[in-house]
Amino acid sequence: MTVCDINLIAARRRAKQRALAITRFAFYSLTALFLGVAILYARLFVSTKLTEGRIAETEGQLSDPARAEAIARISYLDTNIARLEPRVALLEKVHDSEQAWIDILRDLGACIPPGGNVWLTQLTSQRADKDQVLSLRGAAFRQADIGEFMLNLNKPSWSKAPALGFTQVNVTTRGRPVIQFEITVPLTHIIGSDLK
Repeated sequence: MTVCDINLIAARRRAKQRALAITRFAFYSLTALFLGVAILYARLFVSTKLTEGRIAETEGQLSDPARAEAIARISYLDTNIARLEPRVALLEKVHDSEQAWIDILRDLGACIPPGGNVWLTQLTSQRADKDQVLSLRGAAFRQADIGEFMLNLNKPSWSKAPALGFTQVNVTTRGRPVIQFEITVPLTHIIGSDLK
């Protein structure tokens, strides 16, 4: 016995419709892909042309003689700044060192007993690797004034305990005895130790 399919027309129509739907989907997909690629290419083309225009404009500005001169000046200044920075740093350190010496001189003046009986004739600084000593030479009319001066020299923050090097009595041309002295004062820190 033979079985006959009576819906043969509907099955063929369904197969044709499915093939047509796949073809349409493929066509629309390819069309969308083509349009997407074309839009992307157009955007890239426009972007490239805009960038080329900006590059040309910038090159035109850079070739301007006034701007070229300004760029050369900036380059010159950058080179000099880099070369002079170590000197500026050294000068700042020297300035700080000068301020320390000014403070020492001010404090020395404040340490001299009032009355004008003590005066300094020489101040020298002797510096080693790890310490620095001030050597003070002067004269006074009395030993007690020299002692008071030494006690006052122990008070500033920059000094350690002073030491008496020598005292010597001399007579002035007017016949008055004057005591010459030398006092050494070690400093708590080396002044200008970072000047390198």
